[in-house]
Amino acid sequence: MPLTVAIIGRPNVGKSTLFNRLTGKRHAIVDDTPGVTRDRREGDARIGDLTFRLIDTAGLEDADDASLEGRMRHQTEQAVAEADVALFMIDARAGLTPVDEHFAQWLRAQKTPVILLANKCEGNAAEAGRMEAYRLGLGDPLAVSAEHGGGLVDLFDALAAYEDAHVPGPAGNAAGSEGEGEDADTRPLTMAIVGRPNVGKSTMVNRLLGKDRMLTGPEAGITRDAITIPWNYKGREVRLVDTAGMRRRGKIEEKLEILSVQDSRRAVQYAEVVVLVLDSNAILDKQDLTLARQVVEEGRALLIAVNKWDVAEDRK
Repeated sequence: MPLTVAIIGRPNVGKSTLFNRLTGKRHAIVDDTPGVTRDRREGDARIGDLTFRLIDTAGLEDADDASLEGRMRHQTEQAVAEADVALFMIDARAGLTPVDEHFAQWLRAQKTPVILLANKCEGNAAEAGRMEAYRLGLGDPLAVSAEHGGGLVDLFDALAAYEDAHVPGPAGNAAGSEGEGEDADTRPLTMAIVGRPNVGKSTMVNRLLGKDRMLTGPEAGITRDAITIPWNYKGREVRLVDTAGMRRRGKIEEKLEILSVQDSRRAVQYAEVVVLVLDSNAILDKQDLTLARQVVEEGRALLIAVNKWDVAEDRK
């Protein structure tokens, strides 16, 4: 495996912007709304001739473990445990916050080494915030600009030190790659899981993977990005793509939901097989039929999965 790097920090400090910058693609949805990212997203990243595996994570928040924010934090903690190095990002223009200091203290107790990034360092306005970051006790803060690509030379030098000490295993395709250069007979099959909100798409992905990889819960609309995860089924490599729930177009008002639905539609366009998940107590809602028609019109293989069969009111 290549060097694995996790980007962490409180909400809205620019983690997804940096993820998109380093992967060279707009994988992650970016918006001014705090807390856009919820699930871990992985992709192939590059700075110069340095390549590594990059994980984008949800914003760290000090919340109850049972809450949505607490479950999001648990996903981030798993990413840190799996990473070879963590990039802890702060907003240098906003300065340090109690949340930054709380999680910096937590990071100091972890085994994963940390590189401190002071983001949004365009011009001189953020210099005071960058200097303030020394208080975190995580070493010299690197001045970067995820939006404009500033400071990547310094980040290259910092990561290269860990790359030199990293012993890579067998090379493989990353979860976020699109299969460029792969033979048609050997490249992974791409299978997208789609459906209305709260029908159990992420739960189904977790069941297939055999682990709690995707964030789940009773709240509708938890998944926002289309997240690709590698899966091996009986020796066949598959790219599972979990998507945001898609409501009827007339009900969508918020910009963030529009972006999520657009991401889900792109997942259908790039998939070879699409699994349409239905709720057993609301089978073939009008929106289900609309989604099925869109999949067929895209020329994709369509599978119908009726979920929540254990609580179905009418099994006839």
